[in-house]
Amino acid sequence: MKKSLLVLALLFSLVSFAQSPVDKSFPPEELFALGSYYYPEQWDSSQWERDLKKMSEMGIKFTHFAEFAWAMIEPEEGKYDFEWLDRAVSLADKYGLKVIMCTPTPTPPVWLSKKYPDILIQRDNGISIQHGRRQHASWSSDRYRRYVENIVSCLAMRYGNHPAVIGWQIDNEPGHYGVVDYSENAQAKFRVWLQKKYGTIDKLNDTWGTSFWSETYQNFEQIRLPNQQEVPEKPNPHAMLDLNRFMADELAGFVNMQADILRRHIHKDQWITTNLIPVFNPVDPVRIDHTDFLTYTRYLVTGHNQGIGSQGFRMGIPEDLGFSNDQFRNRVGKTFGVMELQPGQVNWGVYNPQPLPGAVRMWVYHVFAGGGKFVCNYRFRQPLKGSEQYHYGMIMTDGVTLSPGGEEYVRITQEMKKLRAAYDKKSRMPKQLASRRIGLLFDMNNYWEMEFQRQTDQWWTMP
Repeated sequence: MKKSLLVLALLFSLVSFAQSPVDKSFPPEELFALGSYYYPEQWDSSQWERDLKKMSEMGIKFTHFAEFAWAMIEPEEGKYDFEWLDRAVSLADKYGLKVIMCTPTPTPPVWLSKKYPDILIQRDNGISIQHGRRQHASWSSDRYRRYVENIVSCLAMRYGNHPAVIGWQIDNEPGHYGVVDYSENAQAKFRVWLQKKYGTIDKLNDTWGTSFWSETYQNFEQIRLPNQQEVPEKPNPHAMLDLNRFMADELAGFVNMQADILRRHIHKDQWITTNLIPVFNPVDPVRIDHTDFLTYTRYLVTGHNQGIGSQGFRMGIPEDLGFSNDQFRNRVGKTFGVMELQPGQVNWGVYNPQPLPGAVRMWVYHVFAGGGKFVCNYRFRQPLKGSEQYHYGMIMTDGVTLSPGGEEYVRITQEMKKLRAAYDKKSRMPKQLASRRIGLLFDMNNYWEMEFQRQTDQWWTMP
């Protein structure tokens, strides 16, 4: 009996002290890691080695590939080209850079959109979103999901055991950028979702309060996704709340599905995440629970707010990072990283100011202090053409000169070396500080409800 108990105790201790894939990639003694997005498909292949070598020399620990590269990976249906991506991964490995591999599902190729237009999102005005940008495919399309399964499976089988690949990012900022999908696929899935939730049409009518204004439904087939274009006033508030919940479930199901596919093929030491825009319809981080942890995206200087003080518009709102750190640290995995953080001016804001000198460094340290594992800046090089042409990178348009933000990242990497040298695994937070607690209740259901039924136009529900 004693021997059995000793064996059980030993097994328990081994489990207790086993490192998670995330801890293996970002061990405590390393404190914090910095990464950067790189798009091999956007540059002449003769420049890849120079760029990745430069990234490594700057002290960057990992890079990020392929989230927009479906057309490069599968240029024709069923015909895959991994040669270019193999070379990029090998070059990253050569210079000591780890790789986050991404599923390219936000950018389905043109052959897929043209062959099967039923996979496309339909706007509230009945127009289908066409090929030419990104996030134009419907999560509610079973056909699209089958093609997603194919591409994700192929990628996972190709790189699921590659020693340079530490983890996987699913999609990119999944959320359709707030566009509601009114396609027939979504309409049908919404009715199924409602029937599963309410069971009977009488229960739905009672919950939605449809006896007023004769809104009463006789069966679920009569219900459509609430659409401001189809009604003379604001839609039923309870229908709108269910719309947001339904979209959040469709998004979560899309991400969770990909996580399950990856798990079937990848090594146990590779982790899975996705990057989300905080407090953004229809994203509800609570519902995404098949990943190892979550990351978020933050662009603090985009002209959307004035910040604090005369130069606040060049620094951003302090609570944006603080709130996001706390929100994502308490989700699946109980850890987080920031997968996108601007290194300079962006190209898509209301207006696009340069961050105040030192602001980029300040943001990184806010994430570090908030318990984040890493920051991956977006992006390494500023593109010369196409989308995001005027979006700054760590490297300027000549391909070699550090941008102001790039210089700040070099400074951070040097400072991190000093901090790592001072690391003491026995050190603990002072008890007086560790014992302090504060609770903040935030729920996307409440946010959706208050946002739709504001009691004043001055109401501001964003945290």
